[in-house]
Amino acid sequence: MKNRFKNAGFPVLLSILILLVSVTGSEKVFSQNAPGISASVNKKSFSPGESGVLTISFKTGPKVKIPKDPEIVVTLTTGEIEGQGLQDFTGGDGDYISNSKVKYNFTVPGNAAGGSTITLTGNVKFGYCSTTDGVCKLATKDFSAKVKVK
Repeated sequence: MKNRFKNAGFPVLLSILILLVSVTGSEKVFSQNAPGISASVNKKSFSPGESGVLTISFKTGPKVKIPKDPEIVVTLTTGEIEGQGLQDFTGGDGDYISNSKVKYNFTVPGNAAGGSTITLTGNVKFGYCSTTDGVCKLATKDFSAKVKVK
């Protein structure tokens, strides 16, 4: 009896080891972190009523790209600045945006006080995909950028 259980332990141990390896290997795919983002404006300062461009840069890991579909959605939460929408990014690298950047047009309020600084805040919703295995996920990230008024 003792030998029967002793020999049966090896296949069970091997099965557990194989299960752990497969779970850990697939965990890499599912634990891929969302890219970080940064936001910047195209000029050092703006006149009241002037339009500007907010550039959102995605900081992706190796072999991670930002797809054009699902649509990238930028939402401003700053009540003072009026959003005009994303610039066209349909060209570029096939199914993915080029340079991991999108540009969003905005307008500084006409009644903004000269010498003031407005903090442009909002969030961006986007997809990100592993080019190695095709696994894609969705993320929402907050951003902020300073807009100085002349």
